[in-house]
Order: sequence, then C-alpha cells, then structure tokens
Amino acid sequence: MDSSQLLILGNGFDAHCGLASTYKDFFRCCILDTIAEPFGIKQLQAGASGFWENLLLDYYEINGIDDYKWCDIETIIKDVLFSIFIRKSYGGTQLWRIAYKYANSNQKPNEIIPGIESYPIELFLLKYCMRFYGRLKFLLEDEVEQSLLVHLLEQLNNLEQRFCKYLKNQIINPHDENERNEEYIIKAVNLLARLTGFAHYKFYKIDDLITIGSKKYLIDVFDNLNDVFILNFNYTALFDILEVESPCYYNNVHGKLCNSVCANGCDKSNIIFGIDDNLIQSQGASSELRLFSKTYRKMLNSDKYITALPQNDGKELAIKFYGHSLSEADYSYFQSIFDYYDLYKNSNVSLTFYYSNGFENYDAVYKLISVYGKSLTNKEQGKNLIHKLLLENRLHILEIKG
Repeated sequence: MDSSQLLILGNGFDAHCGLASTYKDFFRCCILDTIAEPFGIKQLQAGASGFWENLLLDYYEINGIDDYKWCDIETIIKDVLFSIFIRKSYGGTQLWRIAYKYANSNQKPNEIIPGIESYPIELFLLKYCMRFYGRLKFLLEDEVEQSLLVHLLEQLNNLEQRFCKYLKNQIINPHDENERNEEYIIKAVNLLARLTGFAHYKFYKIDDLITIGSKKYLIDVFDNLNDVFILNFNYTALFDILEVESPCYYNNVHGKLCNSVCANGCDKSNIIFGIDDNLIQSQGASSELRLFSKTYRKMLNSDKYITALPQNDGKELAIKFYGHSLSEADYSYFQSIFDYYDLYKNSNVSLTFYYSNGFENYDAVYKLISVYGKSLTNKEQGKNLIHKLLLENRLHILEIKG
C-alpha cells in the first residue's frame, strides 16, 4: 500500500540543530540587560522598552531564573489578555474598565483595588492601562476596549519583529546575506533525513546538497521526500534558506522568516505570536480577543493556499512529531488533524512521537491524546483511545539518538 508522512516540527528541532531559538534565549539576548544582572540589577536593555518587554521583565523578577514559565510568551499573552479583558475579579468588573474609570484620578492603585500591591503582575497591568487611557481624552464609549486591544497588538508586533531579527541573525550573516549558517543547515537536513526514514544519507557540507547550473537544485536523493508533508511550528524554512524549491510539502504554521537581512522597519516576515483559537471561541465568536488568535492572524496574513496535509484517501499515514512541546496553545491544530483522519477508527493512521535524551515527553503525549479523546462524540471511545492505539500498534514514543 502507498504511504505518506506528516511530520510536525516544534522548536526542539531548531534547538537540536544549534539555534538558540527559545523565548528564554531571546529574552536574555535582546531584552534583559545581562551586564547589570550580576550586580543584582534587573532591567531592560536600552531600546527594549515596550509593554510586553516590561511585562516579561516583571515575570522574570517574580519567578526567577530557574522557572522557564516566566519566558513562555504565548502563555503570558493568554494570561494577560484574560486578566485585562475577561476576568471580573475586581468587584465584578474587568480590569480595563477600572483603568479607564480611574485613568485621570489622583487615586493610587491600592486605593482603587485594595491589596493589589501583593500581586505584581496585576499591579503592572493596572498602572499601564491607566497611563494608556490617561493619554486618550476623546474616546467614544464603544472605542475604549478596542483602542487598548489594538495598542497591545501593535506592541506585540514590535516584539515579533525584534524576535524575527534575533533569530534571522543566527541564520543569515547580517553583514552579508549570501553567507548562511552552514552548521545549522547541515544538521537540520541530516535530522530531517532521519525523521523521514532516509537515515542512510548523511551530508557534511552544503555542496553535498546542491547541484549548481543555471539554477540551484537539490540532488536527486531528495526526490524521496515527495510524499512527505511538513507542518513546521518554527519560523525557519529550511529550503528557503538554501534558496531552492522544496522537495516536499512544507508549511510554516505561524509564519516564517523572510530570506533577507533585517532592516529597520522591515515587515517582510510574517511571524505570529498568539493564543489558541479554542480559547477565543470559548468567549464567543464576537470576542475582540480574536485579534490575538493565531488562526485569525494567519487568516489575515495568508496570501496563497499551501497544501498542508496529505489527502485522507485510504493510504497508510505516519504522523510524526519532533521537538514540539505539545502545549495547549496548539491543541486546535492537532484536534483538526486527528478529526480529519478519524484517528479512532482509521487503522491506517499511526502516531510517532520522537524525542532526544533529556527531553522525554510521555506526560505531554498522554495529555494530548486524553484531551483529544474528550472531544469525541462517543465519550466511551474517547476514554479508551490511548489503549486502542497501543493495542493496534499505532502509538510509538521513540528516542532520536545523537
């Protein structure tokens, strides 16, 4: 029987290949003043002052260096937006309404919300929102909420551009865009070969990959990838970096880096930080928070249709994961994929979760499949989904060594 592969990549792929691509790496390189840090001073770098940058610094000060959650940007986005616009924790009123009401008063935050000084993040949010509304004197009532949302989104766009430049400078020499990070490229190609089952090929330099004539082409061995579909949750696009046509179906789920050196005000890249659409839907289809939905923003940024999934046509399909945290921020994608292939009934579909030593993700796999099982119409089937997959040899967790 013919077969296809759907390979789902997360940040662990780029990290394994040598990129310092985590939010924590980005924060310490581009936001935190690490020169002042050894002296007990926690402050932002010059030029890094913005809403989200200041907020990340507050999270860092509260949680300390050993808790990675302080730099989990997308979880922080969700928590902050819900704290400002959804929760009614302050006498039954949302924080943004309180901030607007008291924006031009002389009252201190602890007089407005007694005890708020014990909650540094909420205190930061209230102060920031009050300052924002204090600068706007002629807002109509129905513009108040929207104006703050748009402002926070603009601030997020600035953070995305900062991250884009940081990541791209590791791949493309900012002083010579013809010079690429060969070590990363070679490691990425070799890892891709192992994940897709072509491990008997190993490459040592870029010249091993490309045939150069009037145009650059990948060598023939890559023709083996024509039944491989890649969903990349990173912002890197390997074959774009090589400046060749992709030998497989390749889709960057949340946008990708452009292929040129970053300049001031550059808007060629379309990378997206955001929150899961299911969280937005739970607030009602008309929720203004849709501006921060990954799905909504991808819809706005999409300029062409890209084939992202193999057809559900009865072929054997291996769905493979590598380097993805399987976080709730992306559950809507996985649920859609599992629904499309009817994971419970379709014995032709298998799941393989790859990991590298020290990054085992058994709990995350268990949680992902359990949460998906709860979404099935037949709840009894949902309860035994993991057992069924194991019994039918359709669920594997395997280590990639080296």
